[in-house]
This record gives sequence, structure tokens and C-alpha cells, in this order.
Amino acid sequence: MQRQTIDEEGARQGEVSAASLQLGDDTIAIRRIATMSVERHEFFPWDTPANRKTQSVYATACVGFLFFGLVGVAAWAVMSGNPEAGVLALMTGAFLMLVGLFLGTRAAMIAMRLKKKEPYYRLLIGTSDGRQIPLVDNNREVLVKIRDVIRHKMDTGDTTVTGDFDLNIDSVNLRLPRGAATAASPRVVIPPPVEDDDDLLDPKTVS
Repeated sequence: MQRQTIDEEGARQGEVSAASLQLGDDTIAIRRIATMSVERHEFFPWDTPANRKTQSVYATACVGFLFFGLVGVAAWAVMSGNPEAGVLALMTGAFLMLVGLFLGTRAAMIAMRLKKKEPYYRLLIGTSDGRQIPLVDNNREVLVKIRDVIRHKMDTGDTTVTGDFDLNIDSVNLRLPRGAATAASPRVVIPPPVEDDDDLLDPKTVS
């Protein structure tokens, strides 16, 4: 059986240069990126035209073999005057029915596999001219890392962050600058404790 992969759902390789992003055959200027979102999707890896045709052939053959098997059993039932021919018809009918049941089981197994779904994640990048270019992988964290690098370049205009990635071999050569991660996290300011007016009085001076 043929099996399709998530390569058909979007790009799997790319390169981040100083001012542009290369995704497959598409080149996008960083300043033209309008939206980015990481989404969860599902696809049917076994649902291909060739597999559907195979399942149809098995199902049709199942019906045909079962029909002629029943004809053989019926012929045995009416051949009471010719026992030898009746037994031959019965054995042939039983064999055809067994083959039909095997083909039907095979068709049912293929039908169940055609309906099997697998999850994957998609980083959908929208541009200001209306294009939407997907980057797909079965690991959400990898797509989030790539998105964060692109967002850093969009927010800061940093042209020094470059690199490439190949999700087919789980290779991501992208890294944020050391100060970018700490700058993104909010700074927590702890206010000083408020002194009560009664605490300002020395208890020894109070009569």
C-alpha cells in the first residue's frame, strides 16, 4: 500500500537570511510578513487514489467469489441424482466462499486503514499580499522555535540572525541572540513593604 507523508501538506525546508525567509520555492521578505500561527491538523496518510482503487478491487472480487460460491452450494443441493457432481459443486462453492471471505476481510482492513488519521502541526505564515505559506512538522516545539526567530527579526529588524532548517532530518540551525530571551520575559518588580504609622513610634516612648 502507498503511504503519503506530511511533505505534501507544506514546506519542510527553509532558510532565514538577513532580510528574507525562504520556504521551499517561496521567498518572503521579513518586512512583508503579516501573520504567523501554529495550528494542529490531521491528515489521512493511507487515503491515496491507488489504495482506494485496491480496496475497491478487493471488495468487488469478494462479492463475485461469494456469489459463485453460493451458486456452487445451490447446485449441490439440487444434484441429488448425481452425487459425484454434487460433491464437486459443493467443494468448489465452499472454496470460492472461503476465498471471498478472505478478500472481504482484506477489503475491510484496507478500508479501516484509509480512515486512519495522524496529527501534525503547521506554521502558517501570511504575507501582506495575501499569500499563506505553510511549514509543517509533527513536532510543535520545532515550529514554535522557528516562529520565535522570525518574530524576533520582525520586531527588532535584526539582520545578524540567520540560519537554515531541514525538518526531514530534524535539523534546525537557528538560534536567538542571548539577550533576546531575557528581554522577552517580563521583569518582576517587588514593591518595598509599606510601614504602618504605629510602627514609626518607639514603644518605649509611649507612656
